[in-house]
Amino acid sequence: AFHRNEDGHGRLCVADLAAGTVTPIGRGVHGQIEWMEDSITALRSGARTPTQVVRYHTGSGERSILAVGPAAGWDERNLPEPELVSVRSGDTILHARRYAAGRGRMLCWIHGGPTDQWLVEFRPRISYWWSRGWDVLVVDPRGSTGHGRAYQRALNGAWGRLDVDDTAILIAEAHRLGWATARSTAVMGGSSGGLTVLGVLADHPHLVGAGVASYPVSDLRALSEVTHRFEAHYSETLVGPAADRERFARLSPLHRADRIEGPLLVFHGTDDPVVPIDQSRALAAAIR
Repeated sequence: AFHRNEDGHGRLCVADLAAGTVTPIGRGVHGQIEWMEDSITALRSGARTPTQVVRYHTGSGERSILAVGPAAGWDERNLPEPELVSVRSGDTILHARRYAAGRGRMLCWIHGGPTDQWLVEFRPRISYWWSRGWDVLVVDPRGSTGHGRAYQRALNGAWGRLDVDDTAILIAEAHRLGWATARSTAVMGGSSGGLTVLGVLADHPHLVGAGVASYPVSDLRALSEVTHRFEAHYSETLVGPAADRERFARLSPLHRADRIEGPLLVFHGTDDPVVPIDQSRALAAAIR
């Protein structure tokens, strides 16, 4: 039994290794999967479903809910399922998911990582903004997981450039489809998603009215020198050799800060052990 990623949506599947077949048995994001006799148990979540403990009968496929998380009552709300969005860029198909409110204003939200993805799980932060009339466009620029190895590895050597331009293409497609205008679009993200926010404001200011960056990476060189052990050498894959200072500078939003003129809100904790607050202080000083 395994969980399969389908463009951010999830599905629980059973593989018969002898027969070479795969049978889907449950929709939603599934984790902590356990198979005991004739039952498969898992933690399950979805766009409309807070985390549940569920059990599937392997014979009938029937699902029963054993327990629910602390956020109950959401089944009474008409929360949205996201629709898949794709647009071609050269030989590549770029991906996003739209939580549609249909009021002509949009938050483009960029996950951190940058080699990560926001699966279609229960995310109150999305439900909050959607309930207040905002489309939420969750973008998967290249580097994101969930769309194949080539898509994820395409960011190698281009962090701060390719993710920025891919996000701009997805925003432009949303505008072309009439979901929002530049004036009614804000771009948001944290950590590496914040880096992409800063890049969009610097390089594609005509596409957005404002940006919100939480604990953003703005200086890639400085990050590589102080990053925690788990991500040591991460930037050598995503940017290039540490000795190539010019490349690190070119890809860092800090060195394009003079182009950022639109409204920008930056959040950063003083005790951040991953992205030091000095990065945001230097960014704010450069912009001012």
